[in-house]
Amino acid sequence: MKKILFILTFISLNVLEAQESKPFSNFDIGFYGGINFYNTDNIRGDFLVELKTNLTSSFKLKASTGYFTTIQPYSYTVRTYSENTIIDSLPRYFATKYNLVSKTYDIFPLTLGIQYNFVHSIFSPYISIDAVYNFILSSIDTSPGESWSYNSIDEIPPEFKGIQKNEQLPNHSYGIILGVGTSYQISSKLNLDIRYLFKYDNRIINTNHFIVGIYF
Repeated sequence: MKKILFILTFISLNVLEAQESKPFSNFDIGFYGGINFYNTDNIRGDFLVELKTNLTSSFKLKASTGYFTTIQPYSYTVRTYSENTIIDSLPRYFATKYNLVSKTYDIFPLTLGIQYNFVHSIFSPYISIDAVYNFILSSIDTSPGESWSYNSIDEIPPEFKGIQKNEQLPNHSYGIILGVGTSYQISSKLNLDIRYLFKYDNRIINTNHFIVGIYF
């Protein structure tokens, strides 16, 4: 993360030296919504709020926060057993099997990045790069389970007595977001913005994002 922030700062400083423009002379705020997916079977929504200011006539510094949910397909079968005491105080043993089918990540990102506009007109295409730090709420979705009861532990099949895989779910991550898009000037103060983003992540799956919004 420190290397990413250093690169972004280095680019900003060199751009300021290379072009004559008064930095931070205007600020924009934008509101965006859209979709994200790991594959097309698991499409979820995006929401983003972005602040942006000019560094030069072509380069903009931007920061954002928001919320989105990402679904990662997952396939793993859990086999385990437990002991319970029934009404007559005799122990009973239960073998249980269920499948882990997906991981759900509720993500709250904080980003800092650079946007480069190729031209300034009614349509203004651009590319961007952002460093992102994510706060994550993770969970695992499971299938309905099956269960069998036994009188003694020796009756339980061996496959239910093995050591189970311990899932470590992340609560944070960081990465890089690469983007391409274009803005359309609706009026002197209102603009439509459409963009595609690809998010590389160090802890969870990489995702595609299509978002649209307005900024003023």
